Amino acid sequence: MDDSQVLIDGPEVDLTLGELRMALRAAPENVQKLILSQPRKIREIMDSTYMTKVAATRARKKGLQKDPVVTAQIWKFTENILAEAEIADVQKQMVQKADYEGAAREMYITEKDRLKVPETFAASHILLVPESGETDEDVLKRASKLREDIVQGKLDFKEAARQYSKDTGSAAAGGSLGQFKRGRMVKPFEDALLKLKPGEISEPVKTRFGYHLILLEKRIPEHTKSFEEVKEALIQKAKNNVAHEIKVDYWLKVKNDPEAKVNEEAFKAFTDEPILTP
Repeated sequence: MDDSQVLIDGPEVDLTLGELRMALRAAPENVQKLILSQPRKIREIMDSTYMTKVAATRARKKGLQKDPVVTAQIWKFTENILAEAEIADVQKQMVQKADYEGAAREMYITEKDRLKVPETFAASHILLVPESGETDEDVLKRASKLREDIVQGKLDFKEAARQYSKDTGSAAAGGSLGQFKRGRMVKPFEDALLKLKPGEISEPVKTRFGYHLILLEKRIPEHTKSFEEVKEALIQKAKNNVAHEIKVDYWLKVKNDPEAKVNEEAFKAFTDEPILTP
C-alpha cells in the first residue's frame, strides 16, 4: 500500500498511511508485535497520532516552535534519540562477539542458591464449617463420615468438594488448591500435608477456618533448576550485562576524551552569572 494514502481526511490536516507506519515503528519492537496483532490497538494509535498532528499543526501556526523553551526541548529530544540510536548500534555490533553460553554457565554456578525451588505441593481440600445449630464436634463427625465415604469409593473427592466444601474459591475446581510452596499454608494444614503420601486423604484437620479433608496429589522435593531450564534467561542476562558495560565504557571514553577541551574561563564566566538568554 502507498504511504501517501490518506487514512484520516481532516479539516485542518490529513493523516497518511506513511505517518501511521512511522508512529508504529516508534514503539518498542516487543510492543509493535502486540499492537500489530490487534486492529483495535492500531486504530487507537491512528487516532492518537492524528490528534497529535492536529495540535502540532496548530502550534506551528502560532509560531510556538520558535519559543525558546520549546526549541530547547525539541533540540534535546532529538539529540537524546540520536544518542540512544548510536549506543544501540554500537551495542548491536559488539554484543554479537561475546560467548554468552559460557558466561551463562559461569552465572549458573555462582547463582545456584538463587535457582533453588522450595518444596512444592499439589493438593486439594474440602472445608467444612459449622452450620446452623452445629457444634464443633458435629462438624468433626460430619467430616469423618465424609472422608469414610470418599475412601470407600461411595463419593468422588472432587464431586464431594463441589457439593460440600465451603471454600468457594476452590470448591468449583473440585477442591483444587493448585501448586503451592512449603510455608504457604497455616501450620496445622501443612503439618497434616507433610504426613501424607500422594493419593492419600488426611483425617479431618482443624484450623481457624474450619475442618479440612486434604488430598495430596503431588509432592515435589526442594531442588535446583537445571541449566537447561534457565539457560535462555541467563544468556539474556549475560547479554544485558555486556550491553550495559558497553554503554558505560562508551560514555566514559566520550567524557574522558583527551581531545575534548573545556574552556574553563568561559564556563566559569557562565556559572558566575548563569543567564539562559544571550
